[in-house]
Amino acid sequence: MRSRRIRHYALVVVALCGLSAVAELPADGVQTARFGLAASGARSKILHAASDQPIHDSVLVYNRTGSSLTISLDVVGVTQKADGSYSLGASGSGLAHDVQLQTRSVTLPAKGRQTVGLTINPVGDVSSSEFAAVTAVAGRASSPGVSVTERLAVLVGVTPPAAGSSHGGRTTHARRVAVIVATVLLFALVAMLIAWLTLRRRRTTAA
Repeated sequence: MRSRRIRHYALVVVALCGLSAVAELPADGVQTARFGLAASGARSKILHAASDQPIHDSVLVYNRTGSSLTISLDVVGVTQKADGSYSLGASGSGLAHDVQLQTRSVTLPAKGRQTVGLTINPVGDVSSSEFAAVTAVAGRASSPGVSVTERLAVLVGVTPPAAGSSHGGRTTHARRVAVIVATVLLFALVAMLIAWLTLRRRRTTAA
């Protein structure tokens, strides 16, 4: 009889309210005994105000073992619950659809680390914060009768633009276009008025 294989999923999400289980982890990332994942720049999560231009950022993946390790990356949707906690959704859902990773797989040497770029594409009007998560899964660590898959996640969020921001998504872009059009029409009206006054003056002089 085949031995039963027990699959255990370890999920740690950075900066999620009420998760005391990750209190012992570094403030700028999450990790297991084998590997870690963090937002670049010693941050606990990646947050940006919505913009009508692509937003470039990155995450850091590192190997804590003494041998080579391959880590698979993905971007999944995230739902914020009423109690302030978060739950991970499907790959590419929600905001995750607008987040692109530089690569989906990295192979790290012993104790190695690599920065992986990500791009948040314009998401249009944002009236409330939207979230996704970059996830990392290492190759399985196996022992007799046990197969362990560990997944780490770093939160990625887009917030409504600040009042007066010059990067306020499509709404700000539309306002800029409207101002340009109104300015062109104003200049055209002034030009027509000058031309009419000039023509009238000539007719008065000729008379």
